[in-house]
Amino acid sequence: MSTYYKRPLGVTLRGLFYIIEGVIAIFFGLLLSTTTQYVETYLNRFSQRQEISMLLQILDGGLSHVVIIWLIVAGCAGIVIGIGVLKGKRWAWKTTIIQTVLSIAIGLIYFSYTNTDDPPTKLIGTSIELIFGIVIIGYFFQPHVRAYFNRLSVR
Repeated sequence: MSTYYKRPLGVTLRGLFYIIEGVIAIFFGLLLSTTTQYVETYLNRFSQRQEISMLLQILDGGLSHVVIIWLIVAGCAGIVIGIGVLKGKRWAWKTTIIQTVLSIAIGLIYFSYTNTDDPPTKLIGTSIELIFGIVIIGYFFQPHVRAYFNRLSVR
C-alpha cells in the first residue's frame, strides 16, 4: 500500500534553490575555464594596482584550475542535493541541515575575523545569513517536513 505525501512548499523552494545554485556554479566554472586567458590579458593593463596584481597571481598559478574544478563539483553536488530534497530523500534532509549549520558557522567566523572598511555591511550580511540559516533549520525540523522526508504519517 503506497501513501502519497504532499511536498511542503518550503521543501520545494529549498530544492529549487539548490538546483539553481548548482546550475549557476557550473555556469561560472565553465565561463571561468573559457575566459581565464582573456581576463588575464585584459587585467595585465592594470597590473600596477595591488588588487589586480593579486588576482593575476591567482589566474596565472594553478589556483584558477582549483576554483574551476571546485565550482563544477559544487554545482553538480547542489543539483544532486536539490533533486534529493525534491524527492524527499533522508540523506538530502541531513545534508541540508549540515550544510546550513556549516554556512552559519562560516558566516560567524567571517564576521568575527575579517577586517573591512564597512562594518555595517558585514553585520547586515552576516545577520541575513544567520536569519536564513535559522529559518531553514527550524523549518526542516517541523513535523510535516520531517514526515515528508521520513515518510511517516502526520496528524
